[in-house]
Amino acid sequence: MTSGSTGGSAKLNDNTVFQDELTALHETIIYASPLPNHNISKIHVGNKASIMASSNSKSTNETARKICKIILTNPRIKVSWVKAHAGNMGNERADQLAKDAMQHGQPYSLTKLPKPHIKGLLRNSMLLEWQTSWKKSDKGRKIYNIMPSVSLLPTNWIREDVVFFSQHGPFPAYLKRFHLTDSDYYSCGGIGTAHHYTTMYLHSVLAYEVASSKLRTIMAEKGRQ
Repeated sequence: MTSGSTGGSAKLNDNTVFQDELTALHETIIYASPLPNHNISKIHVGNKASIMASSNSKSTNETARKICKIILTNPRIKVSWVKAHAGNMGNERADQLAKDAMQHGQPYSLTKLPKPHIKGLLRNSMLLEWQTSWKKSDKGRKIYNIMPSVSLLPTNWIREDVVFFSQHGPFPAYLKRFHLTDSDYYSCGGIGTAHHYTTMYLHSVLAYEVASSKLRTIMAEKGRQ
């Protein structure tokens, strides 16, 4: 952005293109305002959105409202749209100055940062703080070993996976922690964890049921003889 009021160039590092266009138009109008009344100032803009916003006195954009107010009090300032990249010498020169300002211009801090950018900064800061806290915490280490990185997006895990890996479920060892059961052992004598349930207890119960079924079959056959 080349500033007529300051006689130099400036750049908006973290602002939107729309904000950049409005700010450049605002600076140009400020520069043209004190010129003699007999001079007609024609300002050509290559962005229709900025013209529409600055023609609305009730615009939600503060810079657009300022532009509208200046134009209403200075009828000799005329703002019109010109097609960009159409070979217009003045517009091409303005584009070149804008590119130079992006590389060599001084930071322009008078325009507020857009809300999405601020939200993005806050979001990244929150995630960084959350990740640091999650990494240094001495709690939930079983989950940390599986999911070391925090995220605002839900995982694709089914309920059974969450119960097994977190061991937060109807297991004696977990229930005992909250005094919901008197023992943290299974009836087989093993510690009542999810791992023991799936690798030892469940298989022993199934084996017992299979053996019992075979025994009942044998006894029934003996009874028929």
